[in-house]
Formats: sequence, C-alpha cells, structure tokens
Amino acid sequence: MSFKILCCDGGGIRGVITALLIQDLDKSFGIIKNADGFAGTSTGGLISLGLVNNVDIGRIVDLYKHDGSTIFTPNGWLLDAQARQRDKAPAQATEDLLGSGPGIFSCQYVNTGLQSVAKKLVGTGPLSSASRFVAVNSAQLWDASANSWMPCTISNGKNNAFRNISMVDAALATSAAPTYFPPYAVGDFGYFADGGTFANNPSMAAIVEAVYQGFASSTSDIVMLSLGTGANPVGVPMNAVSDPLDWGVTHWLWPFSDGTVPATALLNLTMDATAELAAVQAGQMLGGNYMRANVPLDQPFALDDYANVGELVRATQHYIEHSADWQTVRAWVGNNWK
Repeated sequence: MSFKILCCDGGGIRGVITALLIQDLDKSFGIIKNADGFAGTSTGGLISLGLVNNVDIGRIVDLYKHDGSTIFTPNGWLLDAQARQRDKAPAQATEDLLGSGPGIFSCQYVNTGLQSVAKKLVGTGPLSSASRFVAVNSAQLWDASANSWMPCTISNGKNNAFRNISMVDAALATSAAPTYFPPYAVGDFGYFADGGTFANNPSMAAIVEAVYQGFASSTSDIVMLSLGTGANPVGVPMNAVSDPLDWGVTHWLWPFSDGTVPATALLNLTMDATAELAAVQAGQMLGGNYMRANVPLDQPFALDDYANVGELVRATQHYIEHSADWQTVRAWVGNNWK
C-alpha cells in the first residue's frame, strides 16, 4: 500500500503557482482527498496546513490572489517605499534606496497580517489534531540541548517534539523569512526562522519524517508529488564577475539587484540550490515513485511581489494548458495517485 505525500515548496506569493497546479490536478484526479499526507516549507507550509485542515484549494488560490497586501504589511515608513520600488528600477531617492528589497535596518514586514491570514486558513487547534500526516520545516534559532541553532521538521508525528504546538504557530514558524518577517517565538521553544533557509523543497525532510514517525513503513512505500513555486531565471553569469576577489558581503548580500546579479544573491542561491538538491536526491531515492513539477518563469519574481500576482497566474495557466511536461505530470498522477 503506497503512502502518498504532496510536497509544496517555499516561495512567498509564488505559492499561487503551487496552489493552481494542485487545483488543476485535484479537478481531474482528486489528489487532495487521496493524499495520505502533506509537507511544506514557508508558503508551502501554509498550503499544506490548510489542506490537512480540509480548506478548499480554491479558497487557498483566492488568498494568494487577493490577500497579498494583508500578508505583506510594511514595517513602518522606512520600508513603505518597497511598494513603489519592488526592485524593478533604480532607486530615485534615499528613501527608495533604503526601502528597496529585503529589510535592511529592520524586517521588511510585520507578521500581524500573515498571522490573521494563517488563523483563517489553519485554525488555532494543535498540530497533533491533524487527521493525516503533515510536516513543515523551520529553523530553531536556539536549541539549548545542542547549544546551537537547529533545523527542525515540525510534524504531527507521535514522537515529534513540536506536535502539540498550534497550527498557527507552525504556520508562522515555517514562514518567518529572514529580513522579510521577524523571527517568530513559539512558547518555550524560542524563536524560529523560515524553513527555506535549509529545505525550501521539503521532499527529503518529508521522506525521513514520514518513515521515522511510522506513517510509512519504509521509503519503498512512499509516492511523492513535489510542486515548486516557479523557476526564477536567476544566477550569476560569468561576465557579471569582473573580479572574484571583490565578492564579499557587498556582492553576496547586497539587497538590490545589480544588472544580472540578483538581490541578496547568497540567500537566493541557498534557497534555489537546496531545492534542486532535494529534488535530485528524492528522485534518486524514490525512483519512479517521485514526480516534480515547476513552472518556468520568464522573469524573476520576489517572494513579496504580490502586485504582479496576475502575471504568476497567467504563467501558470499557460503552463497547464500548453506544457508537455505538465502532461507528463498528469499522466504520472493518473497512474500513481489512487
């Protein structure tokens, strides 16, 4: 008997891509009701927690389409300029310069809007009340037993240390993106940051947690569908590195795009590279029982780019209607998700 896990990547507002892909597959194959578990990171964690709480996928799609300005509530005057700048054009004034990109002197957004949306989506009950397997990733900023920070997979597994925290605490912990949202405190466990810092694609973490917690007897039981939040066309071309010795903090962590070099290049590299690594490793481990889909994007979209959510919707709809890769995914689901 297979144990079917639906995995959802992190990516902020680009979660609308994941939600639309799920919606398309659910209409044809009923993948939500036939899933044995859900796993997610950051925005994918919100989707996963919503689905395990039987929230209609259409409602989740609408959340991304209409509640972006609520989720991304600016943290004061200094960062209000982000709404104008969006890292799309050179800054025209000091205020624009300071307000562009992720938060520099303080976090970009307060989390009150995100918290209100999360409460509506996942409720306030304990994670342990979920009737199906659910796991989200987060980074605990201090673990006294390890005398260090630690990566965490938060699940409803019977031996998971975090199983009795609330659904909304799990949602806020997994989505506390550094420099965008503040670290999020969960009771005596302390502060947490976004799980995208180490597992933006939750596939491998979900495989391990499902087996370790006894939901699946072995990896051979697992069937996994992994859905991304869009493949941003970003990187550092060779001609963008005039002198490698210049690449210190001001290049790797510069919060504004500079020609072909993306803003906060190191953070983006970490999230994208770990996501691709997880996909490769999960595919190697599960073989034909693993399927991955990701929508190719023509231009980069920041995780807070809710003003352009319509473009993300159009790109996803075009992928669904015209991509041969998506037809391959649909055929795989039809054969494996029963």
